[in-house]
Amino acid sequence: MTNQSDFAKLLVKTVFSFMTCDGHISPKEVDFLKKLAKEKVDLTGIDIDKELNQMIELINLKNLDFFDDYFKKLNNSTLTEEQELLLLESAIQTITADDKVKREEINFLKILRTALKSPDQKILDKFPKIGKNFIHKDAFTDIYIKELYSNYFKESTLPMFDLSQVKDISDSVDFGDK
Repeated sequence: MTNQSDFAKLLVKTVFSFMTCDGHISPKEVDFLKKLAKEKVDLTGIDIDKELNQMIELINLKNLDFFDDYFKKLNNSTLTEEQELLLLESAIQTITADDKVKREEINFLKILRTALKSPDQKILDKFPKIGKNFIHKDAFTDIYIKELYSNYFKESTLPMFDLSQVKDISDSVDFGDK
């Protein structure tokens, strides 16, 4: 099992990856991450602003290789089912935070799903609105996964990100009950 500190960093990197995978950082996505840190997950010891700035520098330096590194780290992590479901929930909330879900984000979510070991039924139970074609891991052959992965990276280009261009907003994300 991945320890809490390593998981917290992986969770922040997951949210950041989903914030940036469409080439745009929304103020609502930044707000979601900050609220996640305060209300939903124990991110003690992680300075969110500092992490964001470091990841912005890293993604600007590495471009799409940033995501490749993220997926390698995810694949090398030993997560509990609860941790996997929290990563998936956070990814979904990140891509829906700005009220626009783009094709790149859906493809990125599919790539995330291929890295998770949680059973389809657990995911469907927790996220009933997710389409069945998204969760059936058995349908994700190795060839399909490689094609999905390479197509995402082949079709995508990333801008230079600048966090100072993202306006800070507050109280835009409602978690409801914890």
